[in-house]
Amino acid sequence: MAAREHPRRNAAIEARPLGYALGGEILGVDMRDPLDADTVAAIRRAWHAHHVIVLRDQNASPDDILRFARGFGDLDDHAQTPFYRKDGYPELLEITTKPKDGKPSETRNVGRNWHSDYAYTPRPAAASMLYCVEKPPIGGDTMFCNMARAYETLSDTMRGIVDGLHSVYDISLVAGFYERDPAEVAETKRLNPPIAHPAVKVHPESGTRALYVSERVAYFHGMTAAESRPLIDFLCEHATGPENVYRHVWRPGDLVCWDNRTTMHVALTDFDQNQPRHMLRATVVGEPSGFVVD
Repeated sequence: MAAREHPRRNAAIEARPLGYALGGEILGVDMRDPLDADTVAAIRRAWHAHHVIVLRDQNASPDDILRFARGFGDLDDHAQTPFYRKDGYPELLEITTKPKDGKPSETRNVGRNWHSDYAYTPRPAAASMLYCVEKPPIGGDTMFCNMARAYETLSDTMRGIVDGLHSVYDISLVAGFYERDPAEVAETKRLNPPIAHPAVKVHPESGTRALYVSERVAYFHGMTAAESRPLIDFLCEHATGPENVYRHVWRPGDLVCWDNRTTMHVALTDFDQNQPRHMLRATVVGEPSGFVVD
């Protein structure tokens, strides 16, 4: 990436909308600069308002990404998915189509169904920060949906139903999961047994209520899979309608940050996977939640 002029430190923060339902671009922030408390607070306000925020034209190293991410909370060391960490950086996941150690990358197909990160763990991700190192010439986009708006636009009767439910998340429902190395699949399943989380969550900072149901939900606790399936399908279809979605077209140097407590996302397969799509992800640890299902 070509070098660029280093902007003035502590420049005024500006946020402008990128989509109707969610998505905003943050201007005036350089990830190579230390974050002061006022800057963090301004970014948080924009984040709560837009759910997904984008920083363009960054020239960040792995250390820059981690320093920036730590300004917003404790970082996950990705022990639940230990096979996909960047060498020397356990707090960074390497999501890439590039072969590794002479074999196809195990992360080349991640994120191919609608989901919130680490919902299959006892501490689902609070936030994710994905930095684009390389992208294919065409495609490789990511779509996001607003789960707070999805909840708000349900009928009063349906909100009453989902308020009392727990979604049972199963890691085996991750798209492409069984295409990975069998030994890694077995160990990942051992580390992540099915777990039930409230189907509606209250954001601990903003107080916003948001739907917490995705395509990785096997059933609702206390209901059969057959009883659950029509409701899961309806809620996912409702949440991901075009009027509730922002589609991000990546550029190298983009940092996209999303709140997993109020959004879902999906990585699209709209590109030639022989082309490089190389990303680094830091994950802010969320609050303890849910219970393991026997």
